[in-house]
Amino acid sequence: MLITERRLVRVRGNRIKKKNVDIIIFFFFLLTSWYNAYVNPNILGIIESIIGPIGAIMVLLLPMYAIRKLPILAKYRRKVSNVFVTVIGLVTVSAIFFMFL
Repeated sequence: MLITERRLVRVRGNRIKKKNVDIIIFFFFLLTSWYNAYVNPNILGIIESIIGPIGAIMVLLLPMYAIRKLPILAKYRRKVSNVFVTVIGLVTVSAIFFMFL
Protein backbone atom coordinates (compact mmCIF):
# COMPACT_ATOMS: atom_id res chain seq x y z
CA MET A 1 0.00 0.00 0.00
CA LEU A 2 1.36 3.41 -0.93
CA ILE A 3 1.60 6.00 1.80
CA THR A 4 0.18 9.34 0.73
CA GLU A 5 -0.17 12.60 2.65
CA ARG A 6 -3.80 12.02 3.61
CA ARG A 7 -3.79 8.25 3.98
CA LEU A 8 -3.19 6.42 7.23
CA VAL A 9 -1.48 3.05 7.30
CA ARG A 10 -3.15 0.12 9.05
CA VAL A 11 -0.92 -2.21 11.03
CA ARG A 12 -2.72 -4.96 12.95
CA GLY A 13 -5.92 -2.93 13.01
CA ASN A 14 -4.23 0.22 14.35
CA ARG A 15 -3.66 3.34 12.33
CA ILE A 16 -0.18 4.82 11.99
CA LYS A 17 0.33 8.37 10.79
CA LYS A 18 2.65 9.10 7.89
CA LYS A 19 4.82 11.28 10.13
CA ASN A 20 5.50 8.35 12.46
CA VAL A 21 6.38 6.08 9.52
CA ASP A 22 8.75 8.73 8.18
CA ILE A 23 10.47 9.01 11.58
CA ILE A 24 10.90 5.22 11.80
CA ILE A 25 12.36 5.08 8.27
CA PHE A 26 14.68 8.00 9.03
CA PHE A 27 16.09 6.34 12.15
CA PHE A 28 16.41 2.99 10.37
CA PHE A 29 18.53 4.57 7.61
CA LEU A 30 20.51 6.62 10.13
CA LEU A 31 21.36 3.61 12.30
CA THR A 32 22.18 1.27 9.41
CA SER A 33 24.36 3.92 7.74
CA TRP A 34 26.13 4.61 11.00
CA TYR A 35 26.70 0.88 11.58
CA ASN A 36 28.12 0.41 8.07
CA ALA A 37 30.42 3.39 8.50
CA TYR A 38 31.69 1.96 11.79
CA VAL A 39 32.11 -1.66 10.65
CA ASN A 40 33.26 -0.78 7.11
CA PRO A 41 32.34 -4.13 5.51
CA ASN A 42 34.00 -5.34 2.33
CA ILE A 43 31.29 -4.87 -0.31
CA LEU A 44 32.84 -7.41 -2.70
CA GLY A 45 32.73 -10.06 0.01
CA ILE A 46 29.09 -9.29 0.71
CA ILE A 47 28.17 -9.52 -2.97
CA GLU A 48 30.10 -12.78 -3.34
CA SER A 49 28.45 -14.38 -0.33
CA ILE A 50 24.93 -13.41 -1.45
CA ILE A 51 25.12 -13.89 -5.23
CA GLY A 52 26.60 -17.40 -5.00
CA PRO A 53 23.62 -18.98 -3.23
CA ILE A 54 21.10 -16.94 -5.24
CA GLY A 55 22.75 -18.10 -8.45
CA ALA A 56 22.64 -21.69 -7.22
CA ILE A 57 18.94 -21.36 -6.51
CA MET A 58 18.22 -19.99 -9.98
CA VAL A 59 20.48 -22.33 -11.92
CA LEU A 60 20.14 -25.57 -9.94
CA LEU A 61 17.07 -25.63 -7.72
CA LEU A 62 14.42 -23.77 -9.73
CA PRO A 63 14.69 -26.09 -12.75
CA MET A 64 14.35 -29.12 -10.44
CA TYR A 65 11.27 -27.54 -8.88
CA ALA A 66 9.83 -26.89 -12.35
CA ILE A 67 10.48 -30.49 -13.40
CA ARG A 68 8.61 -31.68 -10.33
CA LYS A 69 5.62 -29.31 -10.63
CA LEU A 70 5.01 -28.74 -14.35
CA PRO A 71 3.21 -31.50 -16.24
CA ILE A 72 4.95 -30.64 -19.51
CA LEU A 73 8.32 -31.52 -17.93
CA ALA A 74 7.10 -34.88 -16.58
CA LYS A 75 9.32 -36.78 -19.00
CA TYR A 76 12.40 -35.53 -17.09
CA ARG A 77 11.21 -36.83 -13.70
CA ARG A 78 12.68 -39.86 -11.93
CA LYS A 79 16.21 -39.43 -13.23
CA VAL A 80 19.30 -39.88 -11.11
CA SER A 81 20.76 -36.65 -12.46
CA ASN A 82 17.89 -34.69 -10.87
CA VAL A 83 18.88 -35.97 -7.43
CA PHE A 84 22.51 -35.08 -8.08
CA VAL A 85 21.66 -31.54 -9.24
CA THR A 86 19.34 -31.01 -6.25
CA VAL A 87 21.99 -32.17 -3.77
CA ILE A 88 24.65 -29.95 -5.34
CA GLY A 89 22.22 -27.02 -5.28
CA LEU A 90 21.43 -27.56 -1.59
CA VAL A 91 25.13 -27.82 -0.73
CA THR A 92 25.82 -24.57 -2.57
CA VAL A 93 22.93 -22.76 -0.90
CA SER A 94 23.98 -24.08 2.52
CA ALA A 95 27.29 -22.25 2.10
CA ILE A 96 25.59 -19.03 3.16
CA PHE A 97 24.70 -20.60 6.52
CA PHE A 98 28.20 -21.94 7.14
CA MET A 99 29.67 -18.54 6.31
CA PHE A 100 28.36 -17.22 9.64
CA LEU A 101 29.90 -20.00 11.76
